Amino acid sequence: MRDTVRNRSIKLSRTSPYRSLTVIVGLIVVAVLLMWLDQTDRLGPVRHQAHMVVNPMLGGLRYVGTSISDGFWGIGNLGQLQQTIEEQEAYISYLETELIKNEGANERIRQLEQQLGIAEKQPWELLGASVIAYTPDAGRQTLRLSVGEDDGVKRGMAVISKDGGSPETLVGVVESVTPRDATVLLITDYSSSISASVDHEGTRFSGTIQGQWQRGSRLQLEQVDRNAHMVPGDKVVTAGLTAEYAPDLPHASIPSGIPIGEIEEVRVNGRSRVANIRPYLDPNQVRYAWIILSHDD
Repeated sequence: MRDTVRNRSIKLSRTSPYRSLTVIVGLIVVAVLLMWLDQTDRLGPVRHQAHMVVNPMLGGLRYVGTSISDGFWGIGNLGQLQQTIEEQEAYISYLETELIKNEGANERIRQLEQQLGIAEKQPWELLGASVIAYTPDAGRQTLRLSVGEDDGVKRGMAVISKDGGSPETLVGVVESVTPRDATVLLITDYSSSISASVDHEGTRFSGTIQGQWQRGSRLQLEQVDRNAHMVPGDKVVTAGLTAEYAPDLPHASIPSGIPIGEIEEVRVNGRSRVANIRPYLDPNQVRYAWIILSHDD
């Protein structure tokens, strides 16, 4: 059987030459027919339908290709983008640091300009200082300054401040001092007593400024002669006699003429007149102050 299969002849099919010729002639006829149909515009509807079917497919393929290309671009440039972001963040941090420095420098310039303006009007030796703390005790009105004995500060020295268009205003007196800082008793504290004078149309009346913070107010002018004529709006300044009125500060050295505030209300109290005073500056809002180291009084 194996020999029979091996010896069986294999016949290869041959294409008839007439069949090939028939196919070629048919293709030529179809081509001529299509050319004739195209020239006579009879293929327009067919072409339109073909475009409607094929164009969306081509558009989708283009979108997929673009997306794939963009995706590969993003993956390849991810490291570069991260580096750019880090560089921008570092630059922003640098700008913020420079802005803080500039703001600090501008504030220091403003403080020096204010000090120069005070020195031009008053014969005082001033020492500028930042407020580093307010009293944690709700029963007293004090603040602590960033200068002390090493800077020439002594107990009893006057402390002034200024804000915006306000005059240089008395805010307190140095109560205690260490080598590096000083505690200031604010004039609004009930234990504070400052000699003062009132100028009303060229006539001066003297009295004492008593702190009223613990009583829910601010300042009160006391011990003024009953016959003194004072009205709201009259200006109140220091009289330079605080050492006589403040036994707790026997060495108090407050020059005369430092602005304190204006009279808001006047009333009679026994044999004297009493006035409520609106200070030019709220001592609790002070962030920078000057200590008067010396004066000509």
